[in-house]
Amino acid sequence: MPGEIIAILAVLTFVASNVIFRKTEHEASPTFINFFRTAVGTLTFILIVFFLNQLNLIFIIPLELWVLLIFSFVFGQVIGDTAYFTAQKKLGTTIALAISMTFPLFTFILSLIFLNRPFKLNLIFSLLLIGVGIIIIGKAKINSENSNDNKNSIAKQTIKIRFQEIFRKDIVKAIIFCFAASLGWAIGAVMIEVAIVRIDKIIQVEELSSIIGNVIRFPFALLILSSMVWRENYLNKENNNFANKKKSLRTWVLLISASIIGTSLGAHLYTESVHVAGADVVALIASASPLFSLPLTYFVNKEKISKFGFIGVILTIFGVIVILI
Repeated sequence: MPGEIIAILAVLTFVASNVIFRKTEHEASPTFINFFRTAVGTLTFILIVFFLNQLNLIFIIPLELWVLLIFSFVFGQVIGDTAYFTAQKKLGTTIALAISMTFPLFTFILSLIFLNRPFKLNLIFSLLLIGVGIIIIGKAKINSENSNDNKNSIAKQTIKIRFQEIFRKDIVKAIIFCFAASLGWAIGAVMIEVAIVRIDKIIQVEELSSIIGNVIRFPFALLILSSMVWRENYLNKENNNFANKKKSLRTWVLLISASIIGTSLGAHLYTESVHVAGADVVALIASASPLFSLPLTYFVNKEKISKFGFIGVILTIFGVIVILI
């Protein structure tokens, strides 16, 4: 039960921080948001270990676990979170979460391939539910944008135009980013569980295992993300893009607040929940995160979702739950 409670708190912090980050997207790019929150997380966990006078524990962790932890963060945060924030900018929090939270399905498929987990027939049913749900979500999003774009224009009802409406490149691209996030999170979650269990046995202080793991993971992800931000700034300077402009005080306050909630607190809760409850249980609870986000996104960001889109969200969530039962 404690593990489930920690997992719920981790999901709430993740959702709340994403809703806040959504309000900074007019001044901060997805890459910068991910870089900034990782920087805050890095500083937080290093200060905690320094304050507890347990810095020496980091250096007794064997090299193979360092590599495993670093790769878990590369997949989970550098690839997964950056892809998610990119998709969220186009699709909104609830829809992006609904698709990205299919990562338990990828976790199961990876286990099936690499860990010889037995095949379950409900995998097919899960795939069907998720597939239908995502098609409905995509279509609802396209219909919503088309209705806004074409209020004052007369659409030509030709086969070519209808085809373009159904398969709009920007929506399809955003959905692909959601799947990239989902796959990255799945790989990262499995790696974290393996690494933290082994760290337990080495340091024999379970309360510190998650913190030690994050102290190793965060700085390397920060290095990668800093290079990505530098490249982005260079390209924006060349193109005279908006991202090169100074950010307002309000944006900095929102970035700091969301980073503390979702990264300093959220990353610890997530790692600890995977450690205590296991990746499967955490994945089951996390799959319901779009439902947590619905009221928050409505009251904070005034995001609305159509009844058709809501049906797609529910089908996608059910599809994830099926594979976990």
